[in-house]
Amino acid sequence: MKDSVENDEIVLDTSGTECPIPVLKARKLASELKKDVTIKVIATDPLAEADFEHYCNQSGFEYLSCEKSKGRILIKYKFKKQN
Repeated sequence: MKDSVENDEIVLDTSGTECPIPVLKARKLASELKKDVTIKVIATDPLAEADFEHYCNQSGFEYLSCEKSKGRILIKYKFKKQN
C-alpha cells in the first residue's frame, strides 16, 4: 500500500482494508501534504464511498467522483490545504 503519483494525482491504495482504515490512511496522507492536489483512492471496502463523502464534507475537501469496477472502488477528491 504505497502512495504513488499518476497523472498529477496522488494514488492511495487501500485495497484489502476495511473501515475505518482507508479514511485513516487518507487523514495521515493529508497531514503530510503541503499543497492542493487531487487524491485517487483505490479501495475494496464497500463502505468506502460513503466514508469518503463524509470525510471530504467534514474536512472541507472537494469530493470529485466514485467509480466501481471489478471489485475495486476508485474515489477521487481534491485535497485543499487548510490555512
